[in-house]
Amino acid sequence: MKSNSIQRRNLLLTATALTAGFSAKGFAAEGKAPPQFDRQCDVLIVGAGMAGLTAAGVLSKEGLRVIVIDKRSWIGGDAIYSTGVVFGAQTRFHERDGITEGVSVEDYWKRLNQGLFDEPVSKVRDNLPVSPSYSGIAKHDPGVLRACAEKLPAVADFLFENGVTVLPIPKAAPFLLPTPKGSMGELAKHLREAIEEAEGSLLLQTAAEELLQDEAGTVIGVRARTRGNRDVFIGAQSVVLATGGFLNNEDLMRRYKRYWAAAPKGFSFVGGGIPTDHTGDGIELARKIGAALEDMESVPKFYTAPQKGTPAFSWLMLDTDTAYVVDKSGRRFVNEAQARYAGCALAMLRLGIDGGFVLFDEAAFSGPHAARWQFAKVLEDGGIWKADTVEELGKLSGVDAGGLRETIEAINRDAARGADSRFGRSDGRFRALRAPYYLSKPYWPVMFKTEGGIEVNPRFEVLRHSDATVIPGLYAVGAACGSISTRLCDVFASGLTAAESIAAKLRRH
Repeated sequence: MKSNSIQRRNLLLTATALTAGFSAKGFAAEGKAPPQFDRQCDVLIVGAGMAGLTAAGVLSKEGLRVIVIDKRSWIGGDAIYSTGVVFGAQTRFHERDGITEGVSVEDYWKRLNQGLFDEPVSKVRDNLPVSPSYSGIAKHDPGVLRACAEKLPAVADFLFENGVTVLPIPKAAPFLLPTPKGSMGELAKHLREAIEEAEGSLLLQTAAEELLQDEAGTVIGVRARTRGNRDVFIGAQSVVLATGGFLNNEDLMRRYKRYWAAAPKGFSFVGGGIPTDHTGDGIELARKIGAALEDMESVPKFYTAPQKGTPAFSWLMLDTDTAYVVDKSGRRFVNEAQARYAGCALAMLRLGIDGGFVLFDEAAFSGPHAARWQFAKVLEDGGIWKADTVEELGKLSGVDAGGLRETIEAINRDAARGADSRFGRSDGRFRALRAPYYLSKPYWPVMFKTEGGIEVNPRFEVLRHSDATVIPGLYAVGAACGSISTRLCDVFASGLTAAESIAAKLRRH
């Protein structure tokens, strides 16, 4: 145990004292006797996704007794379904790859403020310069996002220390740290082992039902429900809500995202590939005790996906390789580099485009990122068409060959001049295409997570709706937190920061 670790025995004695002085507001109001706690801990974390596990892992190393509960039967949250790309700035991996210019925390923060990332900073997240309602950072307190930005080097260290490998950083997208497929699942297992080695507990298929407060309003535990439909009362010095977003909560979606509520959901394919239990449990629990909510009206997070059964690659390849997105007419409809995958999805929705196709050539198919995107396997499995001529490509795909020819000729002509006359692309990946050509099968926009949730301060303490003061003992991290984005970098950063805040507070007491 570290020399600065909190003395577990003293904290647990304090926690034991909670039982004697416990008077939950809800029970007092109903005239019921307050319950005895079935379990006690220093920190109770509600949600075993990546934010919750990160906080739990750090707190366990600090010598604190941690209990993690989750309604699911598995751990890792949505991160285990993700592409595993983490934004980073000024990290050990940049030094390893010799990328030292333009990747500082200040560089990252400047780009975030300018809206040069498609997420998380705007109510309209397509990031196109022509967007009349683009507004930059739209959070109540930019200091929370700033705290996450300053944590990016520590996030990279956390990943490294917990066994996560970072692949070579693409120079075309130096803030993106790619990890091998399956890395997030392995990280979740590693953190679980660390928690259990420190005598912490993970209680799965256990759903939080109610936040418990003492007469002063301090959160001192949770009433949870087990799979066997039994109530269990867990007392804690601090409670962390890490329960994820609310994509599958029809009431919250209609209330805050009515325009988007009918949009198709999905991830690996249209209509599926992600869990269907994103019900915003932590958001609802916090709201019931007067917590403030933030950014609930923002656009959900969009991705692009094919129909079920179609082999696919991630449109994150637009960050690393030369590629263009076309519709059935064979024509481009967006600045692919500026929009990235989410902006391309939103453009399809906005323009009513029924399926988008990724067009690229041999240099990308066989390029340095080919293994990462598994182009050869997707081609072999039938998710990509390949042709030596535009006419053949049109015949194979059903995309208008005349439109494809015009698009390729315009790209090649503009590349020779050094200027994209159609959408103004100026990135280093804007170049001519050479046969043979490759065209993906069609993809459609799908929403896979929500932005918005519980409002916090830069220490990730939950704030009251009535006066923006802190609700003592309560924290929110990850996708349940509306003061940050749902990107993996902020998920990890929020877990790290909340853990440090809790440890420091308990150490003082």
